[in-house]
Amino acid sequence: MMKHGKAGRGRRIRTCIVNSLLFATLSLLSCDTESEIKPEPNPGLTKAEFLGRMTVQERYWRIEEISRQEEDQIATLNVREKTTLLSNHYLNEVIPFVAVQFGRGYYGKGTVTESQMTGAYGKVPFGEFQCVLMLRSTKKSGEWSWDNERKMMKLPLPESIQSLVAAMSGTDWQPDSGYVASEPAPLFRGVEEARRAASPERIKILVEEQTVQGKITYAFIMRAAWLTDVETRDAEHKFGVSLY
Repeated sequence: MMKHGKAGRGRRIRTCIVNSLLFATLSLLSCDTESEIKPEPNPGLTKAEFLGRMTVQERYWRIEEISRQEEDQIATLNVREKTTLLSNHYLNEVIPFVAVQFGRGYYGKGTVTESQMTGAYGKVPFGEFQCVLMLRSTKKSGEWSWDNERKMMKLPLPESIQSLVAAMSGTDWQPDSGYVASEPAPLFRGVEEARRAASPERIKILVEEQTVQGKITYAFIMRAAWLTDVETRDAEHKFGVSLY
């Protein structure tokens, strides 16, 4: 009986040791697995990085998509298709030519300009497209600034976006300013980075209308058109290729 008891205790001890080693091994594997699949936190761009990428001069922003949100109701507009939100005038004679640019002027002040540009706009596959920039159409909308409270760029609205918002509002309201949302953020610091990436780059311009019923938010998804292979044939036009 004593021998049987010692043998039993030995087996139990060995079993405990094996289970302990197995538990320790599984715990280590679990820790390793967690460290592999846990995503790294994405701090996003700093203010300086965001503004630096927004003010690259070879890039123009074209309208890809527009949405109107009132409470939880969102209407999204594909600008290359007919819609009840906008007339054919805006779809055919305004949106296809919008080209907005952010820069810096004297003493580092932020500038917002708008020009008319032909070529790709709206939702189309990424590619290279022939385009013409109409130089005499360029107008300065005003100066952008940084809103420290909202942590977003505030901009004076270009005339085209003002008119589009007013048309969708259906009232006499004329917005004068909006914001560039922090996401999606500008991706590239120059045309060569955009060429290597070969993928669309977007920002979102927000315009807010306060009504008796509440707030209406108009969101303009703006897609980058990088102007390359430029040829200036006269004082009024720049011919080139847009990476869009």
